[in-house]
Amino acid sequence: MNAPRCPLGRRALIAAAALVLSACTGGSPPAGGAASKGSGGDGGGGEGVLSDGGHGGQGGGQADTVACVDECPAESGGITLGCKKRFMFGMNYAWHNFAGDFGGIAALNKGGVAAEADIHAKNLADIRAHGASFVRWWMLPELRGESVAFDANDEPVGLGATTRRDVQKALELADQADVNLVFCLFSFDNFHPTRPDADVRTVGIAPLVTNEKRRAKLIDKVVRPIARAVAQSPYRNRMVAWDVINEPELAMTGSSPDDGPTYEPDPQVEPIEHAQMAAFLRDVIQALRAESTALVTLGSASMKWARSWRDTDVDFYTFHINDRVNLYWPYNQSPADYGITDKPVVMGDFPIAGLATATLPTLLESWYSQGYAGAISWAYSDATTTELEAIKAFADAKGCDVRY
Repeated sequence: MNAPRCPLGRRALIAAAALVLSACTGGSPPAGGAASKGSGGDGGGGEGVLSDGGHGGQGGGQADTVACVDECPAESGGITLGCKKRFMFGMNYAWHNFAGDFGGIAALNKGGVAAEADIHAKNLADIRAHGASFVRWWMLPELRGESVAFDANDEPVGLGATTRRDVQKALELADQADVNLVFCLFSFDNFHPTRPDADVRTVGIAPLVTNEKRRAKLIDKVVRPIARAVAQSPYRNRMVAWDVINEPELAMTGSSPDDGPTYEPDPQVEPIEHAQMAAFLRDVIQALRAESTALVTLGSASMKWARSWRDTDVDFYTFHINDRVNLYWPYNQSPADYGITDKPVVMGDFPIAGLATATLPTLLESWYSQGYAGAISWAYSDATTTELEAIKAFADAKGCDVRY
């Protein structure tokens, strides 16, 4: 692995500044890069998780007066956690059992994270060994199996028997593997209609989202308990961001804000309008802010809808790209070129094999040099040995820029 990028001259300047600060505060020199402590939460200490916008720290207790010095801030764009600004570099996991990692699917003999911990531990360790320090992990892309309990009217009444345990086991395994998690709560797939599939019943989310009372129940019985399960874990500092929904535009119809591009829903979903999706996102994010101090984003399907979520309370934007998207919104443009200047931008889903017109190293170098805040490839389960080595090579070359 290459030596960290930070030049010795800058390190010396930072150390000198730390000593001055120490003298002024009467404390010992702060440890370089140590995360600041936060206040609030469900008790106990925990490392701070702060966005550039200043949302609070993960964990409880009184805030430390010891300053945090970032010895290796990202050269261009990045996401700030504690005081460390780094290029958020990782991989989509994205699941071992689709819609079953958190709660399990008994009819298909699929266990949740806790029941199949050895498999997840091995996979997370391999992701880390190949240089990725962030893992985007899907939680409830469809409501089926035992993840959520429903009444006879298909209204949620709580989490399934193992869902909470699976959430906390995922955090524990992330700590063991030294990776950080981005939990992706929902997906456009949730908007497929309610249906039986063999012995498994899947509940479509559209009727819950579009009815205010039913939406409130979904949030109170599902979203808040999941967030609490994270906050109460001794490994909660490993959970650094909520991705509220994967590619919401594929479950939407009508025009985007300001007479923007028309949404293009997946033909198999029950689509909703922008105002309805915005209300759902607003309520989910409010609940997450109340229960958790992790950052918040959402996984937009394309730069085509770069303006759609400007009024949404996210800490950073996340966009996806594939060969079709690249024809019209190419990878080699900066966030500013797309009119995004208010918040950091992470590329959260792109082929680990690269695009037809750009190899994986070309994509990563382009985004890194043009001020993007991170890149999370798709996906570990699809990756070849060569592709995993390319991920590692980029991480090795950037050194501390891509490690918190």
